[in-house]
Amino acid sequence: MKNAVVLFGSPRKKGNTAELARPVIATLKGKGWGVRTLYLNDMNIRPCQGCYTCLPAGVCRIQDDMKDVRKYIMESDLIVYATPIYWFGPSGQLKLAMDRSIAFMDGNFASRVKGKKAITLTTFGDDNMDSCRPAIDMFTKTFDLLGVTYAGQVNAPGCLPQGGVGREFVEKAKELAESVA
Repeated sequence: MKNAVVLFGSPRKKGNTAELARPVIATLKGKGWGVRTLYLNDMNIRPCQGCYTCLPAGVCRIQDDMKDVRKYIMESDLIVYATPIYWFGPSGQLKLAMDRSIAFMDGNFASRVKGKKAITLTTFGDDNMDSCRPAIDMFTKTFDLLGVTYAGQVNAPGCLPQGGVGREFVEKAKELAESVA
């Protein structure tokens, strides 16, 4: 069985990001995947200290919930990064987890997660698609460094009120999940 982990970066479990992630989760489960959703807002994840203590064995010296995030990423074939866009980047909750991804590198900066796939789901209030570009650039560079295949993205603009994700973006999310399943 294939596994996916959803790194859910929104503080709102029933907001627009959840609306966009739901069809991805349902499609993957419908295809027999094991799917675990990690609500990063509910987890204790401290900022990276830049000490590189994690490089030799992949274990961070900070004792917090990132150990669980790391475990589920290591066990997964697909990583789903789901986040609202705040100030042109991912939520702080997701950014904390991404910064701690240095532990996926070894002492020679070779990736321990090379070959996994990732997709991104973003929601934002602005109607300008360029508003998510800095976040997508960050995801792309991160996945390139980690040797993770960027398997696709859905960026949903104009999501001001809850329930504000356009139907076409919900369908695109389902299609993206179908393409990776």
